[in-house]
Amino acid sequence: MENFHTAPFLARPSSVSILPRGGRRAAGSGVLLPGGRLLTCAHVVNSALGNRPEDADDPAPAAVRVLVLHPSGFHETTARPVVWIPPGPSCTAGAVEWSGDLAVLELAEDLPATVLPPRWQPMAEGQTVRAWHGGGHAATVADGRVTACDGRTGYVDGMPTGVAIDHGYSGGPLWSVGDAAVVGLVAATLTPPHDPVTGVLQPYSPQHVARRSWGIPWQRIQEELARAGGEYIIEGLGPSVPAPPDAIRRDLADILGRALPDPAHRADCARTVAQRCGAAYPQGRNLPSVDEFARLLATEKRAIPALTEILQATAPRAVTELLAVGRLSDTATLLSPREHRQLTEVLHTLPEDAAARLLSAVRAALPLTGLPSGLCGAEPAESSPHCYGTERSARIAAVVEHLEALQRDSQPVPDGTSGVPGLLRAVEFVAAVCPPQQQKELRKWSAATAGRLGVHDSALKERRADAEEWAARQDGHRQAAARVLVHLAAHSDRDGADRYRVQIWCDEGAGPRRVSGDPDRTRTAPEAAEEILGVLEPLHRAAPDSPRPLIEVLVDRDALELPVDQWEWPGPAGLLPGVLGAEYPLIVNCPELVERGGERYKASWRHRWRRLDDGATVHIDRSTGGKDQVYGLLMERLDAARVSIDDVPPQARIEIVQLCLAMGIPVVLWDRTTDPSSDAVPSLAGIPPRRLPEAVRTYRARRLRQPQRFVGRPVLAWADADRRMPQLELADPTDL
Repeated sequence: MENFHTAPFLARPSSVSILPRGGRRAAGSGVLLPGGRLLTCAHVVNSALGNRPEDADDPAPAAVRVLVLHPSGFHETTARPVVWIPPGPSCTAGAVEWSGDLAVLELAEDLPATVLPPRWQPMAEGQTVRAWHGGGHAATVADGRVTACDGRTGYVDGMPTGVAIDHGYSGGPLWSVGDAAVVGLVAATLTPPHDPVTGVLQPYSPQHVARRSWGIPWQRIQEELARAGGEYIIEGLGPSVPAPPDAIRRDLADILGRALPDPAHRADCARTVAQRCGAAYPQGRNLPSVDEFARLLATEKRAIPALTEILQATAPRAVTELLAVGRLSDTATLLSPREHRQLTEVLHTLPEDAAARLLSAVRAALPLTGLPSGLCGAEPAESSPHCYGTERSARIAAVVEHLEALQRDSQPVPDGTSGVPGLLRAVEFVAAVCPPQQQKELRKWSAATAGRLGVHDSALKERRADAEEWAARQDGHRQAAARVLVHLAAHSDRDGADRYRVQIWCDEGAGPRRVSGDPDRTRTAPEAAEEILGVLEPLHRAAPDSPRPLIEVLVDRDALELPVDQWEWPGPAGLLPGVLGAEYPLIVNCPELVERGGERYKASWRHRWRRLDDGATVHIDRSTGGKDQVYGLLMERLDAARVSIDDVPPQARIEIVQLCLAMGIPVVLWDRTTDPSSDAVPSLAGIPPRRLPEAVRTYRARRLRQPQRFVGRPVLAWADADRRMPQLELADPTDL
């Protein structure tokens, strides 16, 4: 048996060696998953079984031998494939990358209860990552940096010194040091070219690739397993999985022993941390042990941040290690006692109008993160004193507590630096709508906290710029893109074919101006598409560098699902297809329903539109109920600016869409297909509202390229309360 290294929990995840038949030298590695399973590359399984790496046939029920290495020892057993996603056809020697190549194996025996699967996080450019050979030796650690990642493939460039990723690393984890999480699997290494005759590597040239490997990002692993029906396997693998308490204390003791070897200095630090946290600490002993100090850090929620404040100037490496432990602990918070006190004090001094915008700023900063249920209702009006006193204090405390628990935001950061916590991004957005004095104090607090956490100054400045841009939009400085408004009135000719009367206006910001010709002439769908594209052409010539204009289709309530986005004009000689919804962001609008809602819902529409960037999203599915239940839900959520509708029968869906628009919901997203495999609405639901038109356009374009994968037909209803509408002849309002 090899002398395997057993590293501390945070230094690396538990290793998995996949052994070949009749041998002890690992064919590759793997990563533990919940439920007694592990994840690796399919070509590693093939190699362990003696097959060609590129073999596509599912090897089940054949089993491979595996060795699981963990802090307390090792465990040898066998494992059989339960999910097989074979390597792509280009999985051959010398290939740069290939598709598929994933396998989930089920262990034949249970592991010790203390052996837990690691956390996972998405791969992103700039992450510092580590990999280990499948044999598990600590000496095989290879450090690198993610230089490129498109969600399908991640390229890792190795450091100029130390070990390089090579054969035997495949299937193993790419471990993000800063996040203490796995971000992908090692797939292959890129080597210099081989001699075409002998097959040996050619002599090295500076033009050759050096120490570059590529891996399979977590994003792609999720997609591949979902398509293979194995998404249940990876449930609960997000960043919230904590480390075991014993492992936390063990790692803290290890860090303290290295960072504070002098017992007297360690005792001073322990007393200071306890005092700042308001914790009881034994007074009769002058020299607390390392284990006693580690227990204090592990049990007091603000003790780790308090210690990093003390060590920030003298032991920066220990600070980095302590922060990594804190991210894995289910006890430690983000802020030190001093930072928490300073932040809440400033928030309590906010003037009335700024305090009323607190939740709006938080929603805008973190649009994909929900707020606690008790904070999701309507905020106090800007002129109301209701936000003061006990309720305001409770609101601030709940918001800060919620934001402290979030991971870093999704934006990139400079190489070798820490991610920006969601709390810091939210504070920058709050500061952007504050008076000068509070803004200065919040930004000073944010900069100091970022410095302790290892956040690069440029990353914080990017979040500040995002906040200022959002605040400017709230003040009415957002410049709207050009739009082409198309009013369609459908009717059938004597043969029953669909034809349309078309009126077109252009709006470059000064209001709609009529540009279409004869409104009484009827057109076919291709003829209407040709006319619309003809209007769009001069807009490109006038502003070639501007974003593509928006097509806003004005229809009556019975034509909301008219497939205008699919209308196509093939162009001269059928050379260049022009599909409206794939070339341009295309939305639908139903002024008739806005009118039918009456003045009380028009006021609601204008209010909800003002909350577009930070208002809540209401998700409706068949479990929500019918028209009455949806009405009650929208009345309960008066700040909701957006509704997404999924998995609702067609007739009920049409009724619910019309109800939402009549009640003043400015943005409604749904799928007009009935295909149960469509993921159009879920995949678009997390997109920030103002990016939705372009995101829907991209989805439609992807459907043209991959119709079997992108099966949905998303429809986006959009009623902008800030832009003028042309005069239309609408039906008389009646009750819905």
